[in-house]
Amino acid sequence: MSDKLDAGVDHHGRVANHPDEFRATADELDTFDPGLALGYFRRLEVLLEASPVRIYAASSLKHPWPYRLQNAAESYPASFWRSQDRIMDSAISKDLTNAEVLEHAVDRHATAVVAKDHLHDRDATTESIREFVDVHHPEKHPRAYIPLQPPYDEHVADVYPIIEESHLDHRYMLGGLKDAPTSQRVDSLLEFREAVGAEPEVHGLGWGLDDELVSAVREEPTLLDSVDNSTLSQALRNGRIVDKRWQARPFGVVDEGQYQNTTMGAFEFACLVQATHRMTRFNEEFGVKSQSTVADFGGVQADD
Repeated sequence: MSDKLDAGVDHHGRVANHPDEFRATADELDTFDPGLALGYFRRLEVLLEASPVRIYAASSLKHPWPYRLQNAAESYPASFWRSQDRIMDSAISKDLTNAEVLEHAVDRHATAVVAKDHLHDRDATTESIREFVDVHHPEKHPRAYIPLQPPYDEHVADVYPIIEESHLDHRYMLGGLKDAPTSQRVDSLLEFREAVGAEPEVHGLGWGLDDELVSAVREEPTLLDSVDNSTLSQALRNGRIVDKRWQARPFGVVDEGQYQNTTMGAFEFACLVQATHRMTRFNEEFGVKSQSTVADFGGVQADD
């Protein structure tokens, strides 16, 4: 028996301290038929490719969803590394510097990182973004998201020139509206697009996917590129499950004993599949409407 197995780490990724430990050889995969498993995941790929929005699991539950977001203060390798696209958030409530956030991003093999922001403080967040630009190195650090505080159209007017003059891309994360009604999120998103146009990539930080937001994105698919939400995992840990309309319902799940995170993870995975399906043409719950775009919204210029 190898030292790795002696340490409690097997080749199937049940416990792991490095991304390579999640790999398994063909001979080791003797429980699931590879053909059947690949056929199932191919169907999931079709759904993911058809969705205009990437939905990130903001949790530590164990499942192979391709998109994951965890913060720099609470990142768990055994779940973070299971996802192909891994955003390292800046842990807004923790006293971490931009340099420390970037260090965590490199250590955890993140594929994206968020600059340090300050909740409801536009000026402090803007100054943090200036610092982040100086300490982020494109050859060393993953792609960056620039956080904004509401109102986004006003904040981006301050931040856009900073990013335009830097090595970073215009890729924004809209924060500060986690507990806001969906109508406010949609209105703020429309105001942001009117300011910047259709090109910048936009992520809704902590946004859910209730009917109102899903309807808005289905009508205008270029409004939003990605979202994340911890509601799914939090509901499961509290004996509930989120239904298709993003409402938490009582639901008993295994919450004691070994591998409970794997068991609950299967339910979160299913909810993520369902949420993705609702964003696609394969879902017929929403009436078919002519799709508009935000291409004519214009956009802020570097010297605005």
